[in-house]
Amino acid sequence: MITSDPCGGIIDRGVHTLSDGSIFIHCACTELVPAEGSEAHGTEWVSRRGKPFWVRSCDDGVTWTAPKRFPPVPAANGNHLAKHAGVCRSGLIELPDGRLLMPSKATERPEAEHVYFGMMRISHNMGETWEYGGRIAEDPVAHFSEPAIYRAPSGRILVIFRCHANQLQDESLPLRDRQYNSRFQALVTSDDDGETWTPWKRSVHGYPAHMLGLRDGRIFLTVGTRWEGQAGCLARVLDPEGAELETAPIYETVPNLEATPDVIIQSDSFSNDCGYPWSVELNDGRVLVVYWHHYPDNHRGIEGAIVAEK
Repeated sequence: MITSDPCGGIIDRGVHTLSDGSIFIHCACTELVPAEGSEAHGTEWVSRRGKPFWVRSCDDGVTWTAPKRFPPVPAANGNHLAKHAGVCRSGLIELPDGRLLMPSKATERPEAEHVYFGMMRISHNMGETWEYGGRIAEDPVAHFSEPAIYRAPSGRILVIFRCHANQLQDESLPLRDRQYNSRFQALVTSDDDGETWTPWKRSVHGYPAHMLGLRDGRIFLTVGTRWEGQAGCLARVLDPEGAELETAPIYETVPNLEATPDVIIQSDSFSNDCGYPWSVELNDGRVLVVYWHHYPDNHRGIEGAIVAEK
């Protein structure tokens, strides 16, 4: 066992091998707390998600440090740092100067109400301590969560957030088109190693996402998909600077997937509780994609698919 939490379960892990050789895992816990109005010793309990922490191994996973909490986020609701997770599921980068950047989300609203802002955590000592790096994406209506981060060869940093725009749509559009247009990534970029960030803009459809830097310099992008006829996961290979993220269409009908550069990883999930992809490049250049899947018998599990370039 790597770690456990005395107050509840553990969700939303991110696993990274850092340049010092250590394995760094960040997670969030689910705490069981007495429900409001229950008796002193608690006759009813509720699960409250959030409370992020991290562990590290310096001996290839043989032993692990004790869990350590991330510090509170200023101007956020400390009791509900994030309803789903205080740290991102898949994103962490190391800058040339040794700093680590980890995008995340938080809320300043009571009881973890929408909306959440996107923010950054920074470490100057290979993850031993963390500090708040400020908000990088916020909107009075849109909700940001589950970010992915990538640093392009030019030095530009790309962060894409799962985004719930919370805006009314044209009811005359078919349901599939409305589902497609409401599920997208929000993009922010930085050209000064995270000191400043562009305003957020709509990017590729689907969520959550993961960005993998391939050895040939390109980006292997995977996204969870949750619209009629495509409940699962798609992949797309982007140029090294991720220009396609900047030029993604804002609104459109669902494309003919057979005529686009998308690779269908999975499309027949039993429900929209699916996706959450994460990818790794194998030694032979193929890419292994793992993702969450809902089966027709109502069981859920983790599947894997190997993608090879023709």
